[in-house]
Amino acid sequence: MLTAIIVDDEQDSIDVLTTLLANFTSFNIKQAGAANNLEDGITLINTVRPDIVFLDIDLPGKNGLAIYDHFKDPDFKIIFTTAYQQYAIEALKKSAFDYLLKPINIIELKETLSKIITQIEKEQRQMELEDKVNFLSAVEMTGVNILLDVESGFIMENTRNIEYCIADQSYSVVVTLAKKEILVTKSLKQLQELLPADQFYRTHKSYLVNIFYIRKFIRTNESYVQMKSGIKIPVSVRTSAHITNDIKQLLQN
Repeated sequence: MLTAIIVDDEQDSIDVLTTLLANFTSFNIKQAGAANNLEDGITLINTVRPDIVFLDIDLPGKNGLAIYDHFKDPDFKIIFTTAYQQYAIEALKKSAFDYLLKPINIIELKETLSKIITQIEKEQRQMELEDKVNFLSAVEMTGVNILLDVESGFIMENTRNIEYCIADQSYSVVVTLAKKEILVTKSLKQLQELLPADQFYRTHKSYLVNIFYIRKFIRTNESYVQMKSGIKIPVSVRTSAHITNDIKQLLQN
C-alpha cells in the first residue's frame, strides 16, 4: 500500500481530495495525514515518509514550491495542486511528478494516479534488480581464466577482472576493472563466444558488459546501463525492450 499526505490551507480542498482517494480503492493508496501550511507539511513528511505528496502551491507564509529548499532530491512523488494555471509550468520545471488544477477533476486525478503507480512499480522493479546484482556481486564472483589473443601473442586474464568490451572494427578492446585496455585480435562476436554466457551480455552491437558490474539501467531516447565505475554503456533500442528480463534470467542461473 502507498501512503499519501495532503498539504493545503483550504479544508474543503483537503476533504474533497480525501474523499476521492478513499473512493479509488483499486489504487490501494492510504491518506496518512494533512497539513495546512508548508512548515507543518515538512514535519509531516519527515514523520510519515509518504510515497506521494499532494501539495498546494498558494500556501500562507511559504509558497509550496519552496519545498525544494528542504528536499533537494525528494524520494517521494510531488503532485502540485493549484487554482492558477500560471503555476503549472513552474511546477513542472521543479521536477514535480504532475500538477492538478482546482477544482480537481476526478478523471484527471485518476490518470495521474495511474501514471504514478506505474512509475513507482517500475522503480521498485529496478531496485529489486539492483539489489540482486549487488548481492551476487558481493559474493566472490566465479571467474575463469581465458587467453586473449593480441598482436604480440596472448594475455591471460580472469573474466571477473573484465568490466566491458568494445568493438573496434574487426578487433575488440577489453577494458578491465583497473581501466587497462587490451586490444584483442578477435571481433566482438568471437570474443562473446569465448566469454562465459552467464556473465557477459551484449547491450549493443558495439558493447559487451559484465552484468555483475551493472549499477542500473536507464530507458530514455538513448538508453544505457551505468556501470558501478560510473561509465555509461549504450543499450540499443531493440535490446532495451527486453534487457531487464534477460539479465534477471542470467542472475537466476
